[in-house]
Amino acid sequence: MQDAVMQSAFQPFLKLIQSNMALLTQFSMSPEVISQVMSNIQSQFQQGQGSAPRLAQSNAFGELMQGMMRNYAEFMTELGRGSMAMMAQGQSAMMEQAQEAVERVATSDARGRRSR
Repeated sequence: MQDAVMQSAFQPFLKLIQSNMALLTQFSMSPEVISQVMSNIQSQFQQGQGSAPRLAQSNAFGELMQGMMRNYAEFMTELGRGSMAMMAQGQSAMMEQAQEAVERVATSDARGRRSR
């Protein structure tokens, strides 16, 4: 049971990492970014730092940011759901343990009465 709880607790983190890696790969392989990189390599010694603002204003960068925001929103939703599920499981486990403790006390009390 604890393995399942731990796995469900870490699932949103793993999904967020995988989703962001996919977005970063998509971003880095987009024609817009490849074109900018090739242009930057050619003009690196001539212009200096002029290309970074152009890249930040590109459609590919905008899509990357939108995708990451969507990933983080989904991550927070899943994390909240996982936390609620863990709390519910924890509450039921505590109730189970309390019931077992009551049963043990009742059993030992009954044994004590019989031995007298």
